Amino acid sequence: MYERITCAPRGPTLGRVDLLSLTGSLDAVVDPIIVLAFDGWTDAGRGGTLAAERLRELWPSEPVGRFDGDRLYDYRDRRPSLTIDEGVLGDPEWPSLTLHRIDLRTTHLLLIEGNEPDLSWRALCADVSELALVTGATRYVGFGAVPAPVPHTRPVLVTTTSNRPDLVSRIGAPHVRLVVPASCQVVVETALRDAGLLTLGLWARIPHYVAGEYPAAAAAVLRAFADYVEVDIDTSDLTSAALEHRDQLDLAARASDEIREHIERLERGYDEDVTGLSAFMDLPTGDEIAAELERFLRRQDRS
Repeated sequence: MYERITCAPRGPTLGRVDLLSLTGSLDAVVDPIIVLAFDGWTDAGRGGTLAAERLRELWPSEPVGRFDGDRLYDYRDRRPSLTIDEGVLGDPEWPSLTLHRIDLRTTHLLLIEGNEPDLSWRALCADVSELALVTGATRYVGFGAVPAPVPHTRPVLVTTTSNRPDLVSRIGAPHVRLVVPASCQVVVETALRDAGLLTLGLWARIPHYVAGEYPAAAAAVLRAFADYVEVDIDTSDLTSAALEHRDQLDLAARASDEIREHIERLERGYDEDVTGLSAFMDLPTGDEIAAELERFLRRQDRS
């Protein structure tokens, strides 16, 4: 069931792993931090995966491992994409989960990034825990984003999960008590917590009426991460994209009294929440706002 995988001649050996195959060296990693960024419902607006991509662009990075996709994904549910060019078939693009080594000079990141697995979550937890053990990783950080009743006209708030209450209060606001369907990423976080790592989940809250990428969320996640690991991270590109996106949303909002009223209600709830007052009572749903935005866009197309 398990295989022993050895990377470079002087690198560490993973003893009990089921899904992970190393393709590069993990030798001489310095104070490694395991970082996860999966797509899926806890990656709203691609807030987490965009942040991970930006890290790989800014710092020296190389892929050093891959997980067995045939055992992680239900291909009938998450089908590979395929290009057909004038009857000629291209190569399938399979869902994947990869391990990257990122050099921040003072520390290394072991970034596990890709499509949220459908299957074998417990085996994945065991493999990531083994990876932490053999590399000496003592910290975990997760990147993600969740829809929330917040307006696009206010700064993105980051909610945190952690096994250290002081870290939760320092980095971001904690969740209220919730019972929700778990994502694979939070399941891995609990496994690493049980393995003795210091864990931190960074969850940007984005407007629940916005579809597509939300670069402001990725910028907020990276700023929180930079504060935690005490490194400078350039988020100017994401901030610039966020400003352009804000202008587009403002344009849509100005065209409809109903949308403006909805957003004003969200702003009041946001401001009350920030000041510690009760918030988010009798708020419009994301579907209500999205429907009005769609009506606006249809009117624009007709004109």
